[in-house]
Amino acid sequence: MEPLWRYMAIEWETIFQWLLSFSALILVWLILRLRQKRIIASLSNIEHYSGEARDPEQLMRLDDEALTELSQLLEDENVNWEN
Repeated sequence: MEPLWRYMAIEWETIFQWLLSFSALILVWLILRLRQKRIIASLSNIEHYSGEARDPEQLMRLDDEALTELSQLLEDENVNWEN
């Protein structure tokens, strides 16, 4: 006669397999639901996007930092304006 604990071990393994499978399904469902909410939220934000700068006047002002960065970029690309 086999001991009773052998049958109980198989039963517990099966129960844990079902619990882990169920929790995995719940997690997948939650991730997909969160993804869907973010997609809907991003689509609703597109309607409000105008494409204009928040402060267009600031884009027209040249400061020393912008000029040095521009000259550095031109030097990196070997652009010569004098020729």
